[in-house]
Amino acid sequence: MLLYGAGGCFSSGLDLAEVRPGEPKITAAISDLHTTLSGFEKPLIGALERAAVNGAAAIALACDLLVVGETSFLMVGEAEMGVAAPNNLRWLLAKYGVNQALQLTLACERQYGPDLLRRGFAYAMVPDEQVVGRATELTDKIAAYPNGGGIAMKQAILTRKTLPV
Repeated sequence: MLLYGAGGCFSSGLDLAEVRPGEPKITAAISDLHTTLSGFEKPLIGALERAAVNGAAAIALACDLLVVGETSFLMVGEAEMGVAAPNNLRWLLAKYGVNQALQLTLACERQYGPDLLRRGFAYAMVPDEQVVGRATELTDKIAAYPNGGGIAMKQAILTRKTLPV
């Protein structure tokens, strides 16, 4: 499954002028979204063309493989606003570990394409105009694996089971 933002921007997060973090309906909807993302059987490929900030960064971090542009960036800046980042932490701790979680959430700095690739958040970095194309190619490649190989591999990794021989 391929996930990318409309108009070239993955997302810059909630419009805090319109929505208060912590509102029960918003909190429930966001929690449901992340529960859905964690339950995807198929590999989730993300195309980060421009920006993924705060809550949107959590969606990018939820992707199994993330293709980023050279100037695209991810930022977790909730600490600067005095709020926690539970969904970012959910994915950071599950996939990247405590050190990466601390660095990304406490520094509150933009991490651009080269940094995302170097730190292991991104699978691939390409010129900005090629992000969706490369992510689409990767999605198509994995979808074409015989016998649902991509799904089987993801499930084996997530459940830490070995594949049948």
